[in-house]
Amino acid sequence: MHTASSAPVRLRLAALSGTAALVLATLTAAPAQAHDTLISSSPEEGEVLTQPPVEVVLEFSGSGLTTGDAITNDIWVLDSEEENWASEDPAEVEGSTMRTEIPEPLPNGEYEVAYRVVYSDGHSEEHSFSFEVDLPLTEDESGTQTPEVEVIEEDTEAPAAAEPELTQEESPVTMVDSEDDEDSGGWGGIIGWGLLAAAVLALAAVGGYAVSRRRRQ
Repeated sequence: MHTASSAPVRLRLAALSGTAALVLATLTAAPAQAHDTLISSSPEEGEVLTQPPVEVVLEFSGSGLTTGDAITNDIWVLDSEEENWASEDPAEVEGSTMRTEIPEPLPNGEYEVAYRVVYSDGHSEEHSFSFEVDLPLTEDESGTQTPEVEVIEEDTEAPAAAEPELTQEESPVTMVDSEDDEDSGGWGGIIGWGLLAAAVLALAAVGGYAVSRRRRQ
């Protein structure tokens, strides 16, 4: 009787043990599968930009990234020559968002965003994705000739010096004319008076001759 009644109990214990092991395995595997991850980015993976980005913004799942003096959360923007175009300052972390500035405009080409992040559960990850910058070419870059700008040459010859204007007193013509007028006026007066005196003398001589002649007669 004892042996027969113990068989169902053993079966029940085995079933409970199997269920407990399955639950334990599920609970143990859940944290491993619940790691935070990147959920969005700007620029997006594989995006082709017609304007160079000024920053890179990464947003992760979870309650927030882990920060501290000994913890590295950073972003690099690498070109084909492995040159980093991101800011030299550490990436800025705010909650589950991490961002870094790009100080200089990116030239055309393909770039890789590499980042290292420590999630809220302490799990760290290093990952990367790429994007492309494809700005429209300008006329000079495409080889199109730009219209020539007409250059107006300045007259380098110095303008002729303007002759100083002379006043009535300083004018040489006026001065000569006034001197001539004075000279002609002086000589004209003398000649006039001389002719008048000669006429008077002539009349007096004629009168005297007539008077003396009458006396003789």
